[in-house]
Amino acid sequence: DASDLCELNRRAGLRAMRVDHDLRDIVSTAERFRAQTAGAFDPAVEPLMRTWGFHRPRGTAPSEAEIADARAAVAAAVVRLDGNVVSLPSAHTQLDLGGIGVGYGIDRSIAILRSLGIQRALVDVSGDCYGLGAPPGEPEGWRVDIAGTSQTVRLRDAGLATSANSASVIRWGSQVIGHVMDPASGRPADGRRQMTVVARTAIAADALSTAALVAGRAPGGSITGAT
Repeated sequence: DASDLCELNRRAGLRAMRVDHDLRDIVSTAERFRAQTAGAFDPAVEPLMRTWGFHRPRGTAPSEAEIADARAAVAAAVVRLDGNVVSLPSAHTQLDLGGIGVGYGIDRSIAILRSLGIQRALVDVSGDCYGLGAPPGEPEGWRVDIAGTSQTVRLRDAGLATSANSASVIRWGSQVIGHVMDPASGRPADGRRQMTVVARTAIAADALSTAALVAGRAPGGSITGAT
């Protein structure tokens, strides 16, 4: 609740906020991926997350009216950036950067390693990762096994992310709900598949794997594993 992102959400419909370079960069990048994926990746998906009970626990499934209201809030969201100033003109707009934040953090870590002269490393955060250079004796890059499949890829100066609706879930009796929302339908994305994307940056892999899961296909980047 004390984060800059939460403060920005609290100011929705009220006033703009001057943000630091990290929040500015990640919001700007998220908006770029929203446009690139035709909304399959959407940083303004927070109203749906709340409606389905991920950030505000509930004991039953949301009504059709609740889903429609949240879906409309996502569809109407506008994010304005002017240098270091960000504004959310509508009081109904709320940002959730969970689909891109890990990738951003990984890329920032890689930038620090490079600035220190480190030429090879593997940074892994909850299965999303980036291979810097290549390990000794393995010029093709770092070996990464894709969870839930028999597929293996090699990462050399590239990032990888996997999105699925089977890990972060909530349960209502026998009903299991995944956390990746489809902004178009207002409902969780198909939980029967997972998508893995390899891209030049971890943040691109992160955003595009989410978009691919929602769309059921690759909206950009390279799909390396899908089940």
